[in-house]
Amino acid sequence: MIKQSILALAVVSAGTAAYAAEAAKSNDVAFTLDVSYVSDYVFRGVKVSDSALQPSLEATYADFYAGAWHSNEISDNVGGTQDETDLYVGLKHKLDDTFSADVGVTRYLYNGGSQIDSSEVYVGINANVLLSPSIYAYYDFDNEVATYIGSVGYSLPIEAIKSSLDFSASVGFVDINGGQEYLYGVAGVAIPYKLSDTSTLTVGVDYIANDDDNIAGVQTLGGGNDTVVAKVGLTVTF
Repeated sequence: MIKQSILALAVVSAGTAAYAAEAAKSNDVAFTLDVSYVSDYVFRGVKVSDSALQPSLEATYADFYAGAWHSNEISDNVGGTQDETDLYVGLKHKLDDTFSADVGVTRYLYNGGSQIDSSEVYVGINANVLLSPSIYAYYDFDNEVATYIGSVGYSLPIEAIKSSLDFSASVGFVDINGGQEYLYGVAGVAIPYKLSDTSTLTVGVDYIANDDDNIAGVQTLGGGNDTVVAKVGLTVTF
């Protein structure tokens, strides 16, 4: 279940992002490969699995992008691992010097395809101002779930190690079948270290809290407890 960078799970450095941006401006196709490890896989405030390896590949061309994201549980503590693959395509367009719009669709596939597969559309607005705020709305047609997520972020340079402390925070509201609903929040910090002009190693940690009382009916691993997630990821752009 991809996260529309509210942190998706590794942070791309400014240099790597700039490389992709320049490729897009010149109408070349740019690719971003990411391989991340997470101590727990948590999606929209709900723990889905224990530790997991999560590779992804995204291609961008001008305003268009498409990609595939996969999650494979490493530790089988619940009697059977669950593989997930998300396929997505979208369009991110700059409206003016401050705002950009993002629209797209995601197809969620489980264990290579199953009855719980679903499709979701999303639309978002990002602002190029202090704290880089964004707001997104999602709707899953198969499960009839609406989700609304607001996020902010801030990068504090660390000249001593030629890196930065990247802070992020988001709040989400999930409405399931027009009935059950819950809130969750994520606070994270990450340190991206640039290995080369096109590769970045990122380590970080997220604290995730949810509305335990209202989430009881959602199928989760270990209930609706708050979770601390450690993560490390390698991002390469080419």
